[in-house]
Order: sequence, then C-alpha cells, then structure tokens
Amino acid sequence: MWDSMGTPYLTCPSDIESYVGNLTSYYVGNSNESLVVATSVAMFLLAVGFFTLTILGHASHVSSVLSPSARILLSGAVSLFPPVMSYLFSDAKSASECMATTEDEYSLAVLTGGAGDLELSPRARLILIWMLLVELLRKKVQAVKMVTKGPQRYIDIVTNAGTVFWLGYLVFFNIKGAGRVAMFGFLWLFCAIKLLQRIFFAEMMKRSLAYDKNARLVNSYMDDYNMMQPLGNNVSLKTCEYVVMGEEKLVLEAGPRGYTLDLDKVDEVITVGKIWRLAEDDHRRGVPLVLSSNEHRCPKRLCFSFALFKLLRRRIEHLPGAMSVEETAHCRDLIFQGLCEDEVAAAPLLFQVLRDEVDFLSEYYHSVHPVALATPFFFFVNYLLVFLVFCVLCVMITVLSGKGSVRFAIRSIKTDNYVLSLGVFRLVGCLVVTIIKTRSHSSSAAFFATIDVLISGLLFVSFLLEQLWEFMVFLLSKWFMVSLLCTYAGNPTRWRHCSTFRWFVRIIWWVSAKLGVQNPSSSSNTITLKQLSLLGCPCWFSALLPAEYLRNQAKRSIFQRFRQVAYNSQDNPISKGRRVLELERHHGYLHLAGSSDSNSVAEVILTWHIATEILDTTTTVVSAGVNHLQDDKQKQEQHRVMATSLSRYCAYLVAVYPELLPDHRYGTKSVYKKMKKDLRGALGLPYYYFSSKRCRCRKLMVAPADINAAKSTVVVLQKGILLGKALVEQAEAGDKELGSIWEMLADIWVELIVYVAPSGSEEHVKGHEEALVQGGELVTMLWALATHTGVTRPAAPFVAAGGLRTVHVEDEGIFPAA
Repeated sequence: MWDSMGTPYLTCPSDIESYVGNLTSYYVGNSNESLVVATSVAMFLLAVGFFTLTILGHASHVSSVLSPSARILLSGAVSLFPPVMSYLFSDAKSASECMATTEDEYSLAVLTGGAGDLELSPRARLILIWMLLVELLRKKVQAVKMVTKGPQRYIDIVTNAGTVFWLGYLVFFNIKGAGRVAMFGFLWLFCAIKLLQRIFFAEMMKRSLAYDKNARLVNSYMDDYNMMQPLGNNVSLKTCEYVVMGEEKLVLEAGPRGYTLDLDKVDEVITVGKIWRLAEDDHRRGVPLVLSSNEHRCPKRLCFSFALFKLLRRRIEHLPGAMSVEETAHCRDLIFQGLCEDEVAAAPLLFQVLRDEVDFLSEYYHSVHPVALATPFFFFVNYLLVFLVFCVLCVMITVLSGKGSVRFAIRSIKTDNYVLSLGVFRLVGCLVVTIIKTRSHSSSAAFFATIDVLISGLLFVSFLLEQLWEFMVFLLSKWFMVSLLCTYAGNPTRWRHCSTFRWFVRIIWWVSAKLGVQNPSSSSNTITLKQLSLLGCPCWFSALLPAEYLRNQAKRSIFQRFRQVAYNSQDNPISKGRRVLELERHHGYLHLAGSSDSNSVAEVILTWHIATEILDTTTTVVSAGVNHLQDDKQKQEQHRVMATSLSRYCAYLVAVYPELLPDHRYGTKSVYKKMKKDLRGALGLPYYYFSSKRCRCRKLMVAPADINAAKSTVVVLQKGILLGKALVEQAEAGDKELGSIWEMLADIWVELIVYVAPSGSEEHVKGHEEALVQGGELVTMLWALATHTGVTRPAAPFVAAGGLRTVHVEDEGIFPAA
C-alpha cells in the first residue's frame, strides 16, 4: 500500500474524506444510529447471500430451479426489505441535511431553488440504489409458473407492481441532477421491464394451449387418436404418435367433453414416431446426425421424455379420464419393449428418460427462469428485441433528464455520480487507505462507508451474473433443445443441409452434456439418493445429508422387477418383502418374513433399515478375514452397497417425505417419532448424540429385551434389533455366507422401493408435485414409470376399526404374521 518513503502508491482525491463524511453524516447524532448500523450489517449479509447463491448455487449443475431452503430464506428477507428500507429512506431524507460537496457540484444550483428542490443526502440515495438492485434480484426467488389458481396467482405480481411504482415515485420525484436521474432511471426502467415480462409470462402461459391448457388438449388428443388408430397395434417408437409439439394446431373449438380436434392436420404435429423415423432417414442418407448423435447421448430420446412429460401432466393436474387402461397397456409396451430393446443398456437408458421427464416437470412448475417458453422465436423477442427496446428507452430517459441536451446529460452521468467519476476499485482502495491512516471516528466512518460501497457492488455484480446465468440456462435448457429438434423435424428438407443449424444444435448439446444438463444415459451419476442412517449421527437438516449415486446394478434390478410386475402382476405381485423371502434362492430366510407383515410400510422400512445398519456395522470386521474368490467378494460388495444405499434412501423418505409413501403422512410421522423416542430412550442422551454408529449398534445389541420392557408388544426398534441380531448371528455362525445375506437384503430393498412407488390418491400425487421443487426424487421417477405402465399395489386387506391384532414377542418365529 505504501512505498519505503511512506507515500501511498494509490493516488486518492482530496475530497475522499468529504465523501465519507457526507455518506456517514446520518450516523452522527442520530437516535436511530444502532438501527442504521444493524441495517447495514443485515444488508451486507443479504448481498453476500445473493452473491454466494449466484456464484456457488449453480456450480455443480446448470439448473433453473432454486433450492427450497435458499428460496425460503431469501424470500423472507426480500419480503421484509421494502417496508424497512422505505422507512429508513424517509428517515434519511427528512433528518439529513442536503450538503453541497465537491462530489456534487450540480446540487449547488438546485439548492437555491427552495426546499422542494433540495437534493437527497448520499445516504438516502444509497438506500434507494439498494432498493432498486434488490427488486431486480427478486425474480431469483420467485417461480415463473405459479401453481396456484385464481386470484392467488396474481398476488405476487400485484405486490411487485406496487413496489416498482413506489420506486419510480422515489426516483423521479426525489432525485435531482441530470446524471443521477439518468442512472437511477436506467435501474428503475429495468425493474419495470422485468415486471412487464413477468406479467406477460403469466398471461401467456395461462391462456396458451401449449402451456396451462395443454394437459386438457393432450387428453383430448389421446382420446380422439385412440379411436382412429388403436394404440395397441404396434409397440415400435417409429409408429408412436405421442405428441411432442404442435398439437395446438389441431384445435377447432372447446366442447363439453374437451377440445374438438381436426385430425386431418395431424401430419403438422411433431410426434415421437416422426422424430424416430426422421432420425433413421438421416442415418440412411448419411446426413451428419442431429437427432441421434451416438448410442448413449441421443437427443431423440429427449423428445420421448418430453412426450411422456405431457402425458403425466394430466395426472398431476387431476384430469378425469387420464391414463386409460388401453393407454397404459400401450405405453407399457413402448417403454419395456420399444425403448428397452437392448437388455444390456435398457436400465440406464430408461432411468435417463425418466430423469429427463421429471426434470421437465420440475422446471415447468418451479423454474425461476422462463425455460418452459424456450423457443427460437421467444429467444429473439425476450433477449434481443426487449434489449433493443430497453436501449431506446434509456436514450429517452437520458434526453429527458438533460432537458433536451444530450451532451450535457451524458457528461453529467459521470460528473454527478461520484463513484463513476472516481471508479469503484479506486474508491474502495482509497477508503481502505483512509481506514488505515486515520483514527477513531474518521476510521470508523470510512469503515462503514467501505461496507456500504461493498454492499452496492455485491448486489450489482450479483444482478449482472444472474442475467448472464439466465441467458445461459435458457440456451442450454432441455426445452430449447426440444424446440430446436422439433423445428428441424417440422421442415427437414430446409434444415438438413444447413451446416450452421446442425453445428449449432450439436454444440449446444455438447456444452449442456459437459455442464450436466444432458447427462449420458450410461453415466452413473445421473441420479443421486439422499442417505439417512437412523443409527448414525442425528442430522437436523435434510440439505446436509450425504448423497449416493444410484448404481447401474440397482437400476437393472429395479427395472427387471418393474417389468416383471407390469406383465405378471397377478402371479407375482409386489409386496413389502415377503415375496422375496419366499423365493427358492432365499428360502432359508423364510422365518424372517414376519418382519414384512406389518400394515404400515413405514414400520417395515424402519425395521429392515435398523437390521441392515446393524449388519453393515457389525459384520465389517467379521468378513474381513474370510478368503473369498475375487468375483464373490465383488458381488458381495455390490449387493451390500445396493442394500445400504436403498435402505438409507427409504429411511430418508420416511423422515423427510412421508407424503410420498403409501401410508397416510401423519401415520408415517407418528411411526417415525415413536421410533426416534424409543431409540433415544434405549441409547441414552450421551450415546444418542455423541457416540459413533458402531458404539450405538454395540449398545443396542447387548440387551434388546430391556428396551421398552414394560410393554408386551414389539415396537419397531425392538423388531429391527432382533432382526439385525438374527442376521449377524447367521453370518457369524456360518449358517449362511455373508454374500447370500446381502443378496437377500438387496432384493428386499428393491422390492420395497418398487412397492412404495405406485400412488393413486390425490394426496400422494400432490406430494410428488411438491417434491419436484427439489429437482425430483427417485421415488417420483418410479411413480411416473408406474403411472405410465399401469403398475399398482395389491389392494390392502380391510381391517375394521378396533380390529387390529396385537403382536407379541412370544408368538412363533422371529416375527409373527400381522
């Protein structure tokens, strides 16, 4: 900062201390000094939050959906921001004197015009800048598509409009000086344009047949087309007429039973079959591939996911007649036979299609960017035409602020704004020099001035980065890719030999694949599972839980079980685990079947989870010295990883997402709370909070009969401990090899995850829709697969009120049948 003679390298203007004094004069002698300081600190934290979210929030993947935790925190802060800052602005305006300084020569002229022409104090102007920048960042925490219906969906828009109008009044009736009016006017104009864009998005999606009304239109399309050409005739994707885009062209009128369609124009609609046939035709012609770049990363399958997304929207929006028996039978054949022809790549490919489908759902209902509107035309209007209009309006504001003198207004933009005339980095450096060189009051004033400048800088940089990020997310979104592919399929003769178009599509696909938007179907990291070990250290926040990749072996097992149930549900129905233990290869574990016979699936999940955790923790040392063949050890490890990852994921669903499980959510919550209470009582507070998992398991296995000994019934925790102890004893006694035990547990957890996937009630469908804000859970993908293919759970036996049987420890077997 200084050379050997004590002279600063940085040349600071002589009026820097005057600038600091003017900016912080409001602190001196003000009864609200503590409130002002607290506000600056809160604003600094808010600015850091926005900046961190902008930089780090998208570091792992490109997404247009903001995490709920960040949205809640920032939404609360943004909601409280306007009234608090309006009060501080009014207080600063009335309590501070308008001081003429070297930073504001223009105010010397207006000071002589009377009280009505007094210039705002630097503090009041700074607060107004914060208000404008935070309003520009508000859209970051608000979804474009508002799920609520009726007047409720307009509450946020009306609130935003009131705030924008209020800011416009503060800018144009309080700011003096041509340069300042222009700069503040630019910021307010951007706020107004963003508000108008948001209103346009809401109205366009509400009235468009391609968006809000699309689910009903697709319902009518599927009914009419099935009457003309029965869906069950062919299972090839080349003949699949599921609509991808353009179905709004068929609408003649809205009738009492839906939309009346002109099916003579069906050739104008882009369907899955048209995409597949065009890809095959391109390959035969030797045209550089657009729709099918290679075996694993295939854009045409993205179009199939988009068609499935449109079909599934009907179920989420509770439309009558959606997913008929004929449709689910045809869709089942398309997925399990048409899409999954190759047995080796079938499971990863299917899960990639489901991943893309759930991504479309998540972004449609919860995106903070207008990716659902992503088309080449919308790109031109929203980013090019709107920017041109903004520039024209900025020129108008500049001319009006200078009262017709454009040269004076442009020159005033720099001279009337001290930060622009000095430079941001130079200003911050001079403030740091002032802090170091001065003492006491002057040093603290320079410190708070530095904080205020940093707040403004962080907010402005966050705004710029957010605009850049929105532009990139729009271009790389799956919606834009589907729109480009449908544009190509709509006129292949025109675009087939256009090398610019082909390379544009391929570059976007390549970049999005590298950034995690379009993941290769063979990649193992496309789906992650949150891991919650109930015998591990307590975790109070689900966002902090570790995650595990869904391995290809688990994908294959789940896929095979789903296909087996879809085609043979009568002879081989899904169960809560008993069916697995009745298989010939697991017949030696049939005495454990009672652990799966509870009426509550949450109890079954927790029982097997506790047993799996005990086995995983206890047998690590036991199996270390066993001399297995390499293949056997590898298979054992694969089964162990699959069993433990699915077990912890199911426990996570019980704890965090009870609404996604078949039972009533409050019943699931009650089972989970009782289990935690019993576990805390069994371990004691020190062990429960401060011991390792191994210590907890050792303590639980010492004397399980002492747990809840005052009661005669078996609680979930006790059942889990007894089951875990039985598995450990078998492994240690050598009755069964540890590998076969892990294979049995892996099959149990595959059976359970398939069992909880189908959901028919409106409550569970709503739960899946709400969970989409997290980006989509594995169980939501499997629910989508079950809905498309008609997989259901067997009807639960009716039990009259008061007719539940009490289960006692003395009953036969490890666990009796419920």
